[in-house]
Amino acid sequence: MFFFSFLWTSPVVWFGICFLALIFFILPRQKSFFFAVTVAIVAVVILAWPVNPLWNRVYSPYQLLELGYGEDGLLKIRAAGHYYQQVHNLSNAAVQGSADPRLARTRNYYELPYRIADKHSEVAIVGAGTGNDVAAALRSGAQHVDAIEIDPAILESGRSNHPEHPYDDPRVSSVVNDARSFFRNAKKQYDVVAYGLLDSHTLLSHASSVRLDSFVYTVEGLREARSRLKDNGLLSLSFAVINDALGTKIYRMMQEAFDGKEPRCIYAGYDGSVIFVQAKNGDLTIPPKLLADSGFEDRSAFYHYSSIPIDVSTDDWPFFYMPHRVYPVSYLPMLGLVVFLSLLLYRRFFSAKPQVSHLPFFFLGAGFMLVETKAITELGLTFGNTWQVIAIAIAGILTMSYLANSIVQRVRFRNSFWPHLFVLASLLAWWWIAKAGGLPSTSPGRLGTAFLLTCPVFFSGIVFSSLLSKEANISTVMAVNLLGAMFGGILEYNSMYFGFHFLYLLAVGLYAMSFSSTFLQKASVVVPAPAE
Repeated sequence: MFFFSFLWTSPVVWFGICFLALIFFILPRQKSFFFAVTVAIVAVVILAWPVNPLWNRVYSPYQLLELGYGEDGLLKIRAAGHYYQQVHNLSNAAVQGSADPRLARTRNYYELPYRIADKHSEVAIVGAGTGNDVAAALRSGAQHVDAIEIDPAILESGRSNHPEHPYDDPRVSSVVNDARSFFRNAKKQYDVVAYGLLDSHTLLSHASSVRLDSFVYTVEGLREARSRLKDNGLLSLSFAVINDALGTKIYRMMQEAFDGKEPRCIYAGYDGSVIFVQAKNGDLTIPPKLLADSGFEDRSAFYHYSSIPIDVSTDDWPFFYMPHRVYPVSYLPMLGLVVFLSLLLYRRFFSAKPQVSHLPFFFLGAGFMLVETKAITELGLTFGNTWQVIAIAIAGILTMSYLANSIVQRVRFRNSFWPHLFVLASLLAWWWIAKAGGLPSTSPGRLGTAFLLTCPVFFSGIVFSSLLSKEANISTVMAVNLLGAMFGGILEYNSMYFGFHFLYLLAVGLYAMSFSSTFLQKASVVVPAPAE
């Protein structure tokens, strides 16, 4: 999948390869072979059939993008079936020669941060997309622009289709990276750091992910962006505010990131967006005439007096679209259905009744799911939430599991006391480090993060394999373990109220119960009475 993602392949390729592999299993069954091949061909044709021939479907490593052209001949992009962004021609010739006043207003929106800033020689744009923000910075006189875009397909579409060709300008350096990772590892200082419209409101919402986490829009993320500003630098964050609670949340996050200094909030009207701006030293002033000439509205007072209860997003609780911490009660019916279907499926694998000796496997499955999820989250935060990092993180977890199995094959563990102890110690160690803010963002610090996060996976793998080697009824044990993993996946939703750090303590509790249940297993063994 890593290789297929690198090549931007479509589901036709994924399923086509799977169908070819399955056909080898059907070859001995000549009666059903023709039927199987026919069904596979029909399935591939259905997958390849264009939904709408006017839209070109591109499968980037992150999402399905649909590229089309409007009546003006300019590119429009849909993501997950919804409008995402569009290319604008806001050059001097296009705006001056147009009778549409909306074109000038759109140009004012993109150029507002550079009109506010005292200087804008060095600019960093995160969420650069198809290049509208980059073109605005160049028109405003920027001498150098770092354009950061996580999706290479969007970057390439802008490079090929933007009429002002901003990515071909020698003053522009395009960077394919996660915004948070870029700020964490950047060495330069900027006059302006501008957040483009990163989110389509489906990519980070319930429409695509029930966890809603994003480490770009957190207080710590904004602080890292602020740290990349020069002394008189300006941070500008544009967002399509869909409700007052979300706008209030961004306002208070900016306020906390700038040590209590309140940002200025400008309603621009373009795509319903509000521009939140603040200077690094927190004393930004915007001339009223500038806003009046642009036709924008200052909404700073509205958010200042907003009484909407919100909780700001942090690295521990990065749920940006949730106004405040609420236990996900609305998810319970769906999670209950998942548990019911899991029991219905896995009961077929219970070739014998579950025994007390199977309890450790249930808790190991639940604990492993929490540890695996937390490891992927933390590694993404440390190295960047790019698809390559996530893929490598999963590969690292699988490698640790494999090494644990290999060790158990060669070394016989009489009991699981020491592996259990190492699991608990490594979890508690990383919980303490995470609470303290994590390891330094240096090469040794990142290596230490990767090592500590995968240690629990390694030691829990030793526990699992050593206990499994003593079991005779493998199918029942594995079914119990899978049920535990489903239970652990459900427990992960506690993070939506308590935060991610809480998952460490939850995992410690589950592995402690696994450890305790091994003693119950020994106590349940009946010792035969000596013969008279």
